[in-house]
Amino acid sequence: ETLYADKPAFIQRWYKNDPGNESDVQAEIRPGVQYLNCLIQLLRDCYTKGVLYDVTPTLPLRSGYRNAYERLTASLIELGSGYVRPPPSSSLSLAMTTTAATAKYLTSTAPPKSAREEFGRFAKWESAVRKNRENPYPDDLVGTWNVEDIVGGTVIGATQVTFKQQGEVVVLPPMQGLRWRLDPGPTHLDTCTFQVLSDDGAILQYKGFVDRGSRLEARVSKRSVTMRGGVSFLMRDAEMGGSGIVGDDSYWDDMLPISYKNGMTKFVMSRIVNGVDSLDSDIQEQETAVQ
Repeated sequence: ETLYADKPAFIQRWYKNDPGNESDVQAEIRPGVQYLNCLIQLLRDCYTKGVLYDVTPTLPLRSGYRNAYERLTASLIELGSGYVRPPPSSSLSLAMTTTAATAKYLTSTAPPKSAREEFGRFAKWESAVRKNRENPYPDDLVGTWNVEDIVGGTVIGATQVTFKQQGEVVVLPPMQGLRWRLDPGPTHLDTCTFQVLSDDGAILQYKGFVDRGSRLEARVSKRSVTMRGGVSFLMRDAEMGGSGIVGDDSYWDDMLPISYKNGMTKFVMSRIVNGVDSLDSDIQEQETAVQ
């Protein structure tokens, strides 16, 4: 309501000479006001519904501001907002995930003769990447990851998890790794899910989000990538959650269809590349900058 109360001042500052239609938000055509209306509606929906699974804007929004809105909602999901959770399906498709597929595409096109042609080829490759969802176990995520469990901003434990090809998970005993997979969305993110069986019989499900652009950049730079998310766990009195990825029957070939409850535990994980993960790399860069 505070944001709504500031709406007249916003319009007065940015659209002083364009009065527009104040009575009907559906008929609003001023892009900045459209974006503000969507933010206000998002806050109201979070307040009234408690949890949002569909983060698609419900009011008119132009394409440029729609991209900003999607990045905002993606940040809420990635950072673990309790009000916004990923929808069970997404219109975005999974990136081209295997090194072989990427190499095949790049070698099938003519070598670029200028920076403009190189940029154009990259844009076509990125488009092909988003339209290919054949492999839920991409090679760029295969490897060993450092995983830190976080409660209230404090790291309470750390371990290593290895993602192998075809969805196999390896962890240190006495825990047992089950399966992992990558699915498209929400928005510009990809969702990575893996499950672990603890020594007391409980099944922990880690669901993290990784920026698709960071994954694409990491393939070129050979740097590590980082993903963040939340931990869910099996509870006897839990209600059944979402049904996975709509239209993808293979989802339940990897993930156990059991009832989960969300806990307070978050996690951050980074892939180890050449003996260094992205978190250590960031610390080293900061120390170098200080020196």
